[in-house]
Amino acid sequence: MASIHRQPGCPYWHVSYFDQEGKRRHRSTKTTNRKEAEAFAAGIERAVREAKHGPFTAERARKVIEELIGDIARVSGSPIERQSARQYFETWLEGKTASAGTLKRYGGIVESFLTFLGEKAKASIQAITDADVQKFRDQLKRTVSSGTVNTYLKVIRVALNRAVKKGLLDRNAAAGVDNLDRQDKHQRRPFTLGEFKKLWENAKPEWQTMLANGFYTGLRLSDCANLTAANLDLVNAQYTLSEKKTKRTRVLPIAKPLLEYLLSLDLGDDPAAALCPKLRGKAESWLSNQFYDLMASAGLVTARDHQGKQKGRGSRRTQSAISFHSLRYTATSLLKNAGVSDIVARDIIGHESEAVSRNYTVIDEETKRGALNKLPKLPTLPQGKQLSLPL
Repeated sequence: MASIHRQPGCPYWHVSYFDQEGKRRHRSTKTTNRKEAEAFAAGIERAVREAKHGPFTAERARKVIEELIGDIARVSGSPIERQSARQYFETWLEGKTASAGTLKRYGGIVESFLTFLGEKAKASIQAITDADVQKFRDQLKRTVSSGTVNTYLKVIRVALNRAVKKGLLDRNAAAGVDNLDRQDKHQRRPFTLGEFKKLWENAKPEWQTMLANGFYTGLRLSDCANLTAANLDLVNAQYTLSEKKTKRTRVLPIAKPLLEYLLSLDLGDDPAAALCPKLRGKAESWLSNQFYDLMASAGLVTARDHQGKQKGRGSRRTQSAISFHSLRYTATSLLKNAGVSDIVARDIIGHESEAVSRNYTVIDEETKRGALNKLPKLPTLPQGKQLSLPL
């Protein structure tokens, strides 16, 4: 039976108890409050009972400690807010302000982590350890790219960091888990003009409209699919739309070749008429799969079949270097190769920084050769002399 007492010259209450081996122990409670000391003693007694009835695992120890801290806080008149991992993450998601697509992605990441935790997701958020996060990371890397793994880690870190700021955690268990090296970083590239021609020749009318808009504006897949007559101002030759990803309202001038193409379409008088009726409102994954099939029909990628599924749902998917998003690379590169300044190209494509714009730029050999040919000629040298170049 644990008991409390005072020792001469010490302001704190001390607790005396017998451990699981029957040895008498003494420990300071570090409090001058009798009720808090009694709660501390009761907690010690619970811990000893737990240890006598089987291995005193880290999980059982955490449970006893949480109960002890809760009891002490309660008798002190300052009860501690306690949330399970699932309760906390779900509340965190509800408080996030972001686009519907981003919230859906965050929700999927959170659910993956909670599913990995299993029964531990029902326990206190304080039970989450560095080892839990690292095991989750190592499990993910067997099925998805390093970049995706790092995105999952980032979301978990942000969520747990919020818990630290609210005083629910002393430290962020995900902060000490390293990101994976991006050695398998997925490389995208622009379409060549020859590849674009093959796509055009194999595309049905609505996908030709998608291709034309992607090629001349650099708009993303969903934005192209959801364009309507209301977005289109043929008189002033411009699009006005709110981008799905960034939520920014943008006004895009329409290039002459694209304007000529759009004028050839029969859009009727309905301002809500979709430019691509069969594609508008479709899920981005569905649109992406349809475009992959178009690339396959053009001979640009290997056609997918059901045999690949025999690898199992847990196998890592091989990504193609080209997709509809490659049209953003194509548009950016063509603008830069045509001599358009970086700041103008960034504004047209919608890139927020020079660094992002560089990632989308591929300068072709002809442009680079033309630039080199603009260098001044070498001075005429006397016969027998050699040009001395600084190394």
